[in-house]
Amino acid sequence: MSKEIVSSTADDSRLAFRSSHAKEVEMDVSEIVRLAEWFRENTKQVETLYLDLVSVLQNNAQQSAQMPVKAALDSLSKALAEMPTQELSTLQMRVLDKLGVAELIGKAGESALNTKVRATTYDPATTHSSIASDAQSIEEAQRRLLALKNSAEALGLKSELKSDTIDSYTINVIFQGQASIENVRDWKKSAAEWELIMSGVAGVAGERPEDVRVLGTANGSIIFTLSASSLVTKILATISKHIAEIANRYLDFQLKRESLDRSRMLTKVMKDELLRQETESRSTGQRKIIEAVKKIVPSASPEALSNLELAVSKQIAFSEQGGDVDFIPPNNIDEDSDSYDKALAIDVANIRKLIEEYQTVKQQVKLLGFDSKIIDDEK
Repeated sequence: MSKEIVSSTADDSRLAFRSSHAKEVEMDVSEIVRLAEWFRENTKQVETLYLDLVSVLQNNAQQSAQMPVKAALDSLSKALAEMPTQELSTLQMRVLDKLGVAELIGKAGESALNTKVRATTYDPATTHSSIASDAQSIEEAQRRLLALKNSAEALGLKSELKSDTIDSYTINVIFQGQASIENVRDWKKSAAEWELIMSGVAGVAGERPEDVRVLGTANGSIIFTLSASSLVTKILATISKHIAEIANRYLDFQLKRESLDRSRMLTKVMKDELLRQETESRSTGQRKIIEAVKKIVPSASPEALSNLELAVSKQIAFSEQGGDVDFIPPNNIDEDSDSYDKALAIDVANIRKLIEEYQTVKQQVKLLGFDSKIIDDEK
């Protein structure tokens, strides 16, 4: 697949990754810069351990005297599993996907690595070629990200979108999948639904929906970039995390059904019970969301909570259609800064932790889907 990195005008400071077989991924320059820095820092050890494993596999593919694989494999597996991918936003992960390395890092990378090396049909030459290719992909992704970072900085592009205040947070609402906006009718419908969602969230927070600002839009699968207060961000991130957990449980039930069906052990009674549990899990999940929000805003009025229930239902439907909500993790505040505010620093740290928890759950959902793909490929 041919890929090219395309920059837009310096006025809006956005960069896009395009490919001939996929919609573009467009995001703020600061996110690309942070991704390049994160990738460079967190692949240092991984690259070294990849080389160690490739060396062992190369020997076993070419020499009669075989070297043990386990030590090199275990070291690399551990390093991959410990990569803090929860620090990345969804759009950053999509960039890594376009670069062909999203499934080679983190827990997904650990799963893929072990599937290839521990395969029952293990062939030293094939395994060496596959793992060497993965190592080269990571090296190439790092090279391209750093080149883009250096180019952006050399051009003097703005580093970030400007929020109104220091305690504003950036949120991307991504209209993709069946939630894509293809025409004006879709646009009108989606705008009305997200006005309802943000009205419900802002209402519980004691704020007005118009306090949630639109910072900009991007094309491809249409993305609206919003700026919201600390409290609105906490509530929306909490809702989003619970929705991701619902998706996780849903996919888990689906995989159980498929596994039992493949082994010809799925009876009608078992299938009906799994479907019942799946439906109950969704209903229970919605109740848990409202309870979680009540803990954040214990003073919320019954009317506000009623509006929130409708907003949650709309956001769940948006998620089920393939839509996504992406939060930009804020940088922690420097304690040595002259303007250091301890209360604000604690709030920022808590929101960062919440966003990372959300990203962790989302990546667990993707990992379940990835494991399912591996199973299908092995059939």
